[in-house]
Amino acid sequence: MKPLLLTLAFSACVILAQESSPPVTLIQHVTIVNIMTGEELKNQTVRIQGGRILSVASTEPTDGELAGAVDAHGGFLIPGLWDMHVHVHETGELPLYIANGVTGVRIMAGERNTAALRAELSEKKPSPSIYLASAIVDGSSPMWPGSIVVRNPVDARRTVDEIKAGGADFIKVYDGVPRNAYFALADEAKLQHIDFEGHVPEAVTAQEASAAGQRSIEHLTGIALACSSKQDTLNAAIEHARFFLDRLRIEAEGYRSFDQAKCQTLFAEFRQNDTWQVPTLTVRRIWGRLDDSKMTSDPRLVYVGRKSRDRWEERTQPQIRRWNNSDYQMARGIFGVEERIVGGMYRAGVPLMAGTDAMNPYCLPGFSLHDELALMVDSGLSPLAALQTATINPARFLHRTSESGSIEAGKSADLVLLRADPLTDIHNTTQIEAVWMHGQYFDHAAILGLLEAAKLEAKH
Repeated sequence: MKPLLLTLAFSACVILAQESSPPVTLIQHVTIVNIMTGEELKNQTVRIQGGRILSVASTEPTDGELAGAVDAHGGFLIPGLWDMHVHVHETGELPLYIANGVTGVRIMAGERNTAALRAELSEKKPSPSIYLASAIVDGSSPMWPGSIVVRNPVDARRTVDEIKAGGADFIKVYDGVPRNAYFALADEAKLQHIDFEGHVPEAVTAQEASAAGQRSIEHLTGIALACSSKQDTLNAAIEHARFFLDRLRIEAEGYRSFDQAKCQTLFAEFRQNDTWQVPTLTVRRIWGRLDDSKMTSDPRLVYVGRKSRDRWEERTQPQIRRWNNSDYQMARGIFGVEERIVGGMYRAGVPLMAGTDAMNPYCLPGFSLHDELALMVDSGLSPLAALQTATINPARFLHRTSESGSIEAGKSADLVLLRADPLTDIHNTTQIEAVWMHGQYFDHAAILGLLEAAKLEAKH
């Protein structure tokens, strides 16, 4: 090819590349919260291109870059939040996460047909990133419809094979899995390179679950018994507990016989085995407050559909009819101990993540993640540590630190702009001015639009 033709061809390639490159958008005059150290970098400019952070610097934008730039006016930029324990009743709930700055969720109960569920979830826009469980794996007489029942080691190994082949991100284990089936499931999961996460089954201890490689423990299941000097007796009792209130009474006895040294040993095992804890304090608090009209008349309920609220009524009415004042006092007392347990886990270096258990009664999609962060602080975490449970810690858990969890060049542009400093007051995470989801910009008006659409959908 002649030199002139080479020059023309090269110029054409440059023009095509420029035309096909996505535009660069800017956030300027923003304070970046370094989620690792707590340092706050003022008057920064963040450049976003193609859904990723292109750069973070103190340099001023050029005149050509200013068109369409977002002036943050000194607001505070944090990574997008993750709620690491949710359930989804209707896909209409998903935009509520975006409106609340929650750009990722771990769905803790999938379905047998994982591909069909993923397709259904993907149809709703906007939607957070999703880490999806298998259908719940339980024992005979499962608590939830659609669960996979395992009765023995053969069942358990076959179930792991089927879940792995079906494409779920992890196996969700539940209360009723038999002891021998549980250990077979743990062994097969290691062979198949798929994590198992969820409840500590009643037939095993928290110590055994951690040693077996269970990646996360939800709701502090098994902790009250594992920290008790009466663990063996209480383990036998809880396997025969028929009702939720019976289980609470056994947990209360576990905390009354609390053994500090034993609990510290347990925490050390969690740390050594990399057993993550998702306390879901939001849902743990609920059961002792169903007699509190302030909670049951939460104004944010306008965003929850009638069908979901009817389900909540079906679940809570038996408790409301049967419980007396001393039962509620017991539940509130247990929750107070659980807050102290979470604080102790934090001080002991146990890895923690924020999760809410939405859509359980009065656990609201998106909104309750902010409640959970506040409860983490009430439990003894610093505001920075609480933020880490919903940002960098989920990224570590998911092995995605190269992709998410902090505000750095090259990472996904999942960002939340706050009007006030969350390190001064964790409640400021609710002061949301804007959200970026994979670079897609939702300004304050767009967020209000998502909320209004959700409110209208909830009425039908």
